[in-house]
Formats: sequence, C-alpha cells, structure tokens
Amino acid sequence: MLTIFGANGKSGRELIARLSADGFSDGITAVLRRPEQAEDPFFKQHGANTATADVLDAQACAAVIRDSKPQTVVSFVGGKNEAGVRSDAAGNINIIDAVAAHAPQARLILVTSMGCGEQWENTNAMFKQALGEAVQAKTEAENHLRQSGLHWTIVRPCGLGNSGSDSYTLHTAIDEIPRDYMDRKGLATAVAKLIADKERPSESVYSVTA
Repeated sequence: MLTIFGANGKSGRELIARLSADGFSDGITAVLRRPEQAEDPFFKQHGANTATADVLDAQACAAVIRDSKPQTVVSFVGGKNEAGVRSDAAGNINIIDAVAAHAPQARLILVTSMGCGEQWENTNAMFKQALGEAVQAKTEAENHLRQSGLHWTIVRPCGLGNSGSDSYTLHTAIDEIPRDYMDRKGLATAVAKLIADKERPSESVYSVTA
C-alpha cells in the first residue's frame, strides 16, 4: 500500500497518473486536505482511494497512517495555508512522526527542494531571499526524517514547470542548482521509479533535474 500526502497538488496528481499508467497495483491512498476534494473524479479514475487530513493536525496524520497501513509513504507537502501557516516543516514532521509510530517498517520518500541541507551554502543571495523561508523549513523536515529511525529517501527537485516532458536525471551529488526547470511529469516519473526500486539503498538523498 502506498500513501501519498500532498496528493491533490500538481506533483501529487502527476505521480498518481504516472503510477496508474504504469499499472501500479499495490493500492494507493491519496491524502487530501479537504473532504470535498475527494469528489474529484480524478482519483477514482486512477484507482486511488482517498483519505482526509490536514497535515498540521498530528492526530489526523496518525489516523491516516493507522488506517492505510502503508508500505511506502510519499510526501509532497509544502507551502502555506490560507492563514499563512507553512507546512514544509510542521506538516512533514507530523507525517514523519505518524509513520514512525504507526508504520515503522514503511519507507518514507520526502520530496523537498534543491538548496536544502548541505546545498544551502552553494545558493546565491537571490535564491536565499526568494526561497529561503521555504527551503529552511524543508531542511528542518529533512533533518527530522534523518533522525527518525525510518527507512527514508529524500528527493530534491530543481525548479518545477509544465513543459510536458517526463525526462529526469537522478544525482547523488550536484555542484550547483540549475537555472533550467524540469517538468512535474519528470519528477513524478523519478518518484515512481524510486517507489518501484525496492533494492535501492535506504537513507539516500537524490537531486533531480530534467
């Protein structure tokens, strides 16, 4: 069973569509923030069950993990809600804690951003000013995941756009953040590959470019 947080975002929907096209048959639970989002026919058309949880609510995250019993969890969670509260750190930390408590053998794939962690030092002043708050919050989530004791993979995409291409390259090390964007289809294809590759080492960090 695969549980996807941030499933209604652009990247989450691309992953569901990619898995459906690939014939993924292990079962998908798409976690949505609002109950009415489950009425979207997209999820049923692609064979995904739905669950509702505001990731800023730790108990709601725990309930989803208890109910879905995942073998793999993917989080695309990030951004701010209507009240301006950022979920990049707090929401992902709630997800990590829920998995650690209720599905400790599951693998968690956390999608963050280039510039996180050790890459921060190589970013320029413009990047820090524009994206610093989000990237630092995502780094906080990465650090929490590293210390969780879970089987984990961190995926750091470059800037995301909508070119229509599903090409991607996974890097275990990268010298600088590229200016060119990659398509969300490419990110989804990369994450689908990581989900399918059961032999890939745990505790791995990948940067993703087109």
